[in-house]
Amino acid sequence: MRYNSSANLPLTTQSLKVLSCKSFYIKPLATAAIAIVALGGMTGAHAKTLFKDTSVTLLHGGNFELLPKGIDSENLTTLTLEHASTHDWGGVFFFVDRHQGGEYDLKDQAGNVIGSKDYKETFGKFSPKFKVASFNDGLIKQVNLAGVYEFSSNSTGFGQDNYWAGVGVDLNLPIPGMKYASATLYHSFNDVKPDDQKITLTAAWERDKVLIDGYVDFAFNSDTLENNIHFNPQVKYNLQEALGIDNRLEVGGEYSYWKNKFGVDGVDEHAVMALVKYHF
Repeated sequence: MRYNSSANLPLTTQSLKVLSCKSFYIKPLATAAIAIVALGGMTGAHAKTLFKDTSVTLLHGGNFELLPKGIDSENLTTLTLEHASTHDWGGVFFFVDRHQGGEYDLKDQAGNVIGSKDYKETFGKFSPKFKVASFNDGLIKQVNLAGVYEFSSNSTGFGQDNYWAGVGVDLNLPIPGMKYASATLYHSFNDVKPDDQKITLTAAWERDKVLIDGYVDFAFNSDTLENNIHFNPQVKYNLQEALGIDNRLEVGGEYSYWKNKFGVDGVDEHAVMALVKYHF
């Protein structure tokens, strides 16, 4: 499960991220699938593809902070469709989450409970990078211009669009089993808070069918919200060989540590989820 670590979100529970799964996944995930297919066709027609992976992940768990009141934070679910590819010109990372929590209370203006509703949300991110320079030796393997478009909407009526642009590097870390590592500095271009930055670190390591990957987001320079850091790793075991199947099937868990979640001072998250991930 992924969140927007930016401090651009309004400080209301309507802006906070939850998890989901069920039949209403179909429409947003179908839209994402069409986008992935179209993107793959474009990149395949105009560039050399070096790596390509598309997967679907189901997660369940909880202990998330700042959820709408009434939701059981221990029983939240998310379904993620994800695509990553690298090309001779750069690369693309894209995902869409469909989240679901339990019921939450609906209240009138006087604060009286007038009903309940299941919480649903879609959150997605499109993140391309464009190669500026590459190097054969040394710690820095490639320098990139990078961008991020984030979008979301949920059952409370909240929606957002966030835009980021920055510069980053792909790293060549001399660690056995290291699949990739990168560091990127972004600047936001959003109406709510246009002058904050974030640093995103990503990495993946694999050995003996065990894969550890994830990211760290550090958002800072907000005048009104606290600096916040979000550490979100996954630990997975590949069952492909044991099951004798053609594609990767991974099982494992995800951990979310978020200090000052959404820039709220003193709100720290420690959430754990079980996961199953299948690669097409």
